[in-house]
Amino acid sequence: MKVASSVSIGIVLGSGAAKGWAHIGVFNGLAKMGIYPNKIAGCSIGALVGAAYAENHLTDLEKWVRSFSSWDVLRLMDLSWRKGGLLGGEKVFDAWQDQMGDINIEQMSRPFTAVATDLYSGQEIWFREGDLRQAVRASCSMPGMFSPVKIGERWLVDGAVVNPIPVSVIRAMDVDVVIAVDLNSQTRGRISGLPISMTSEKPTSQEVVAAKAHSDEGFMDLLGKGREYFTKLTDKFAMSRRSNPSMLAVMSQSIDILELRHKRTRLMGDPPDICIVPKIADIGHMEFHRAEEAIAAGELAVQEVAHLIEAALSQYCDQACLAKASK
Repeated sequence: MKVASSVSIGIVLGSGAAKGWAHIGVFNGLAKMGIYPNKIAGCSIGALVGAAYAENHLTDLEKWVRSFSSWDVLRLMDLSWRKGGLLGGEKVFDAWQDQMGDINIEQMSRPFTAVATDLYSGQEIWFREGDLRQAVRASCSMPGMFSPVKIGERWLVDGAVVNPIPVSVIRAMDVDVVIAVDLNSQTRGRISGLPISMTSEKPTSQEVVAAKAHSDEGFMDLLGKGREYFTKLTDKFAMSRRSNPSMLAVMSQSIDILELRHKRTRLMGDPPDICIVPKIADIGHMEFHRAEEAIAAGELAVQEVAHLIEAALSQYCDQACLAKASK
């Protein structure tokens, strides 16, 4: 598809941890259609991938993440017990910066904005200038998992806390067509928004014993096993209805629920022109070694809505031509 150079296409990349490698596949799929977004906004993993695209390093990022083994992921994890998160996050961003270089946002090849959240005021923070690494690092600071980032007098965490798919940001960047990538819609089948009534019941003696045993496997177990614990990190993030959830699973699932409800509200008020939804529900939050599957899913998702993308771009071009002719 040939897109007029006068058409400004903005892309919004949402949160999703390891699912975020699907964003790479989305860019690849759009490129095959001859579509290259001009402006980029993202939060969390979407900010990390979006920055690589904005500075023409997407190929380097793809090559890097496709090479990940589960052990490679483990080596990038730096335990940080006293900094507000389980992981410091510096190792992975050191490696990422080695590819990106030391650059300010305003110097990038394409306009780019990363979204973060002020931990204390709850304000939505837009990074449109300044150090790229710090902006993306703040945007990716998943609460409880990665340490928050201090910039000036503010402590910042993941932008997904306030704006999981920041459509409002890309519209403020003055674009003609908005494409959004939603990495977490596939969870809707198991997260219900309808309330139900329940009757509380006292736990049985067996449940009391099981709960006590489970509590003994909590944070002290994490402290005691140290790095060995993270060899099973993916399992600890898994949410099973038939077993007692781990501390990390509770944290992860709770954040998913909060983000999903907030995202629905934000998107209803400000929907994108096109929403791309990769089918990656089976990829866990910490399964960064599954990049090949995620990238393939992102490409496939573009193929599935290619006709809608073409229609949206054609409609805009038609409207622009009519407006020009009427003058």
